[in-house]
Parts: sequence; structure tokens; C-alpha cells
Amino acid sequence: MLLRPISDADVASVLDLNAASVDALSPLDGARLADLRALTTTADVVDVEGEVAAFVLVFGASVAYDSVNYRWFGARYPDFAYLDRIVVGERWRRRGIGRLVYDAVEQTVGPRGRVVCEVYAEPPNHASLAFHRDRGYVEVGRQEQENGKVTAMLVKELAG
Repeated sequence: MLLRPISDADVASVLDLNAASVDALSPLDGARLADLRALTTTADVVDVEGEVAAFVLVFGASVAYDSVNYRWFGARYPDFAYLDRIVVGERWRRRGIGRLVYDAVEQTVGPRGRVVCEVYAEPPNHASLAFHRDRGYVEVGRQEQENGKVTAMLVKELAG
């Protein structure tokens, strides 16, 4: 498994992964992905034997990202790394890819940093909620989404 920056050659695979998981996140097309990549601190894929198995987008604080969830965190925290979306392809799940990505993101953020994200709480995404809880993420609020679902807003304060 190799975690590396998204290349232009990866875009179709990233869009396919996003489309397969669109119920858990927002739709994404090539133009939107290009716009988001320009704002991110991290835009990576997990390459497994030449296949894009996963991708992740992370934003730093104070960028012009139009996500309501990003703005929710921005109104409450002066500094953070917003883990906006991580998608692992169905056939690659339960192989440690999520741990690999989160370890890398948390290492990049470094000691005394803060990682924030959200997970559906209503209806609950039990697997993701448990994953985040086990990694030390704490619910600090909830937010109703435009689709009527409710997200748990999660924060992990990294030890220094």
C-alpha cells in the first residue's frame, strides 16, 4: 500500500470511488474535485498494486471552502485539519487502509494539533463512529444536514 498525492491520472478512479459512496458524502465531479484539490493541504490516494483503493481530502483552517461542516468547525476552532472525506473502495475495506490514512494525517498535523471531521449519527454509521471513537475522536456537537441526516461533529486533540 502506497499513500501518495492524487495525480491527474487518478481523477477518474477518485470520482468512481466517491460515486460508489455518495450516500455517505456529497457528490463530486471533475471540476469540483479540481477546485477542492487546489484548497487542500492533503489530497492523496492509496495505491494498492497500481489500483486506486482509497482517497482522502484534508483542509487546513481558514481556506475558502464552502462546506457547511467546515464552516461549523471554523466558527469554533482557530486551528484544525478538517478531514473532509476519506473513501475506501468496497473490496479494499477491512485491510488497514483507514488506519494507514488516519495515521498519516495525524502525523502530518503533528503534536498539539487538532483533527476534525463528521460522521453520520442519524441514521448512524456505526462502523465509522466506532472507528473514530477507538482512535480517540470525541463528539463535540451535532449538525443537521440539508438531506435531513444528522452528523456527529468529531474532534481529536493530538497529544504533544
